[in-house]
Amino acid sequence: MSWTTPKRAFIGAAAAEGGTKLNAFDNALLKLGIGNVNLVKLSSVIPAHIEWIEEVHDVPIGMLLPTVYAHIESDEPGMTISAALGIGISEGNEGGLIYEYSGYCTREEAEEMVRKMVEEGFEQRGWKLAEFKVASASITVKDRPAAAIAAVVMFPY
Repeated sequence: MSWTTPKRAFIGAAAAEGGTKLNAFDNALLKLGIGNVNLVKLSSVIPAHIEWIEEVHDVPIGMLLPTVYAHIESDEPGMTISAALGIGISEGNEGGLIYEYSGYCTREEAEEMVRKMVEEGFEQRGWKLAEFKVASASITVKDRPAAAIAAVVMFPY
């Protein structure tokens, strides 16, 4: 198998319910547009000069897609669950970082957590943060299992 440096990336988040926690996770993936592919989990470095796209389209069923994602599932009624990704882009789009978080918390709490992570990651590297993006999803469990996911999907084309 050969891998190439990604050229484009999509960021998004979704939440859904299902008959089981795994079905809820699958339904959230479907809502996000990545339910019929195979996600390959990545660590969190963004290549230089990546182009951000608005939606996932024309992806063959079963394609292997490099993805950074945070997710959480729960079947505990009344619990609020959230997943978030914080994306930091360096000056001149020379690269960036993605940090993920999920937990029993509000969307705002998850977003604040990833913002702090991005800021620390940039500080540790001595990089200047030019742009911060965030994707998050939150859901309160009712009578069915629920899931939240936030993802950055990277494309080689």
